[in-house]
This record gives sequence, structure tokens and C-alpha cells, in this order.
Amino acid sequence: PSLGFLQPVHSESHDATVRSLRGHRVETLRVDLGQATTEPSISLAAAAGLLAVSAAALCVRNARPLSKQLCRVVRLQQPVMDKSSQNEARELLRKLNKRGPESGNLAHYDDSWHIVKENDSVPPSAKWSDCSVEPSMSEYANHADLGARAWMSHSVISFDYRVVEVPRGNLLDPSCDAMILGHLPRGSEERWLAEQRPQRRLIVIDETVYKLYGDRVRAYFESRKVQHEIVVLPMVEENKSMELTLEVAKKMKEFNIDRRTEPVIAIGGGVCLDVVGLASALFRRRTPYIRVPTTALSYVDASVGAKNGCNFGGSKNRLGTYVPPCAAL
Repeated sequence: PSLGFLQPVHSESHDATVRSLRGHRVETLRVDLGQATTEPSISLAAAAGLLAVSAAALCVRNARPLSKQLCRVVRLQQPVMDKSSQNEARELLRKLNKRGPESGNLAHYDDSWHIVKENDSVPPSAKWSDCSVEPSMSEYANHADLGARAWMSHSVISFDYRVVEVPRGNLLDPSCDAMILGHLPRGSEERWLAEQRPQRRLIVIDETVYKLYGDRVRAYFESRKVQHEIVVLPMVEENKSMELTLEVAKKMKEFNIDRRTEPVIAIGGGVCLDVVGLASALFRRRTPYIRVPTTALSYVDASVGAKNGCNFGGSKNRLGTYVPPCAAL
């Protein structure tokens, strides 16, 4: 049976893996270059599925006779699993799903993070990370310092944001709370907490949109009793610069915005959404923001993506980041 787990096997481990197969033991489950982790208690039956997948990856990656031989060995010598071996395989799968680069090898307990190795004892209350750190010896180690180390850090960056459609005409209706709480899913703990405290918002709006809807925007926040400030700026392509971005960041500083609970609201076309997004990504290294598109192009482009930016050096969007909004309305 397939264990549903793929671990790349480096070429340096081919011989060791073949020897372990012939001896009906698996010495190498997870291999860093030049290093092997021994698990003599794990039988071939429990690990055959894992090695078969790894061997298949080898055949595709390196079309060598040794790789083909490895695939044949796995097929010919894999026995039928008895009940005990099936339980052993399930336990191996549980361990693999819990640890390793895919799920992280870092656990937090005793007030610090620990790199967890196979068979390490970890308290049940430990908090596991989906990131991992893989230590090895530094390639620059010498006789003066044989203990020099290197490590590869695998960090998972998650892009999670809401796209919420609000029926036409309702967004600025004081009975609709989308502009205040629409970035928080109904029923979530975050939304419940937000409903218990006074709200503050900094609104950055394109000057053309403000001429058309400014009075309604102001009336909306006043009726909702939200402390707010409206920043009106000329958000056109010719002004899409770092200077304009820093002007938005300066307003965020003056408003003393809370980077965890007070998302900046950008109302306008693509230029407005991009500039406010970049300022939010830079301010305190990431401040939440909400996009409210007002043009057809920004509806299908800038509002629903993760990128932002500004023009620089005579070229379009040369400065920018990939930091999504917490919501697009």
C-alpha cells in the first residue's frame, strides 16, 4: 500500500539504500548529502511503499542502471503485508506526516524552539511549526574549526485573504458592516473580539472617487461610530511613485494605526490599490489593508491578487511586494 509520502533521495545514498533492501532492512529513510539516519527496527514491509515512491523518483530524475536496479529490487522483494506490518506502516506514516520538511521539524516547548530528530521525546503539549531547519556541516569547515555548521531553513509563507462580494448599493449602507468587519469571517473568534471594541480606520481614497462618493463614505463611518480619517490623493498612473507610497505611510504613522486590528482601507482604481498595498507591506513590515476596487480593471486585476507596487526609474511597477490584502470587497 502507498504511504502517500515522497522523500527525495540523493545520489550519495543509492548504494546504502540498495544494500538495505537486499538485507530486508531500511537504513535510510531521510537523507541529507553524505549523512544517513539509521532505523534498524523498521522492516522492509513497513517502508517498501516509501522506498518504491522514492525509487520511482530516482528513475525519473537520474536514468542510470543503478536506479533501474533499485526499482526492480523494490518490486521483487516486497512481501505481502501481514496485520502487524500494516500497523507498523500506519505508525510510520503517522510519524512522517507529523515530522519532516513537509510538516516541519521544529517544536516549541520549555520556552524555546527545538529541532526534533527521529525518536526524540517531545511533550504532547508542544506546538509544532510547519517550517523546518536542516543542519549539516559547513563546506567551509577547516582544521582550525572542524565544528563549523550550516543549515537550510525551510519557511512556509501563507497567502490567505478573503474576497467578498457585496450586493450593488449595499457597501456604503450604514446597516452593512462589510467595510468594518468584512475581512473577518462570521462566527470567527477574531470577529467576535472586534465587535466588542471600538473601531478605528484610515481610509485612503482616490480624489476622483472622493468627488463622487466622499460624502457617503464619511457618512457611513460616522453612522457606524468609527473613529476615522479620510486621506484624499491623486491616484493616477503619473503619480504612482515611491513618493506617493511614502506619503501614505506617513499618514499611517500619524494616525498611529494598530497593525493587528486596524486595516487600512484603499478605495479606488488599480493605482490606489497598488500604492496603498505597498505602503502597508512596508509599514511596520506588514500592516493589514482592505481593497475596495472602483474600476472595471481593478475589479479583475489589482483587487484579487497578492502583488502591489509603484513605478520607479521610468519603468512600470519596478518596486513592489507580494503581500495580499486581508480582504477585497
